[in-house]
Amino acid sequence: MSKHLTIVLKKMCSMVGADYDKIDFKKQNWYQDWTWTEKEQEQFMAWFEDYLMKNKEARQELLEFPRANRQIKRAVQEFILNYGWKTK
Repeated sequence: MSKHLTIVLKKMCSMVGADYDKIDFKKQNWYQDWTWTEKEQEQFMAWFEDYLMKNKEARQELLEFPRANRQIKRAVQEFILNYGWKTK
């Protein structure tokens, strides 16, 4: 797994008390094993957007078009849609 994706997933896990090292990210639908509140999801999204805005290397690794602009918000929303925990 890439450097910045690992950082993002560890943050996501820490928000719900999940042990990153015990999650099998190769398992289908691994993201359905945990839940978070709407507030936790919003906090994670804000953190993720900020992380990408401030980190050019992370943008280059994680984004198709690595410019610090509104593309970041869209990319974070797509990530949550595809891999976000279930919401309570």
